[in-house]
Amino acid sequence: MTQQHQLMGILVVEDDAALRINILNYLICAGYTVKGVCSAIEFYREFLMAPYAISIIDTDLYDQEGLVVAEYARKNTDMGIITLSEPLSSSTVPSSFNSGADFNLFKPVQLRQLLSCVGTLFSRFDAVHESM
Repeated sequence: MTQQHQLMGILVVEDDAALRINILNYLICAGYTVKGVCSAIEFYREFLMAPYAISIIDTDLYDQEGLVVAEYARKNTDMGIITLSEPLSSSTVPSSFNSGADFNLFKPVQLRQLLSCVGTLFSRFDAVHESM
């Protein structure tokens, strides 16, 4: 992980507090700088305050559909986007990709799989920025 990633970090948008804390703790233990929020409005506030390399977004937020948040992030940044959806919402998978997600994972999230997706996105981020 480069210093640039330390400055930018990962933003986790998940309204389930227990899941959000598990994700945050796992990513922190893996050496990432992580911030967690529980709503779309908090995402937008953070989005305006600091750039993030990656956002992990629940597709079913209580104040706005997470796919709208993902689409906004894709249209306005080059951040990596991982969406988290319920397994029974199989229609969310194509919608997640159409909204700009790089990966879609089903809940309950397998944290090692999430970590692998994060690593892949940071590798891609490095490759793109090194070629500039």
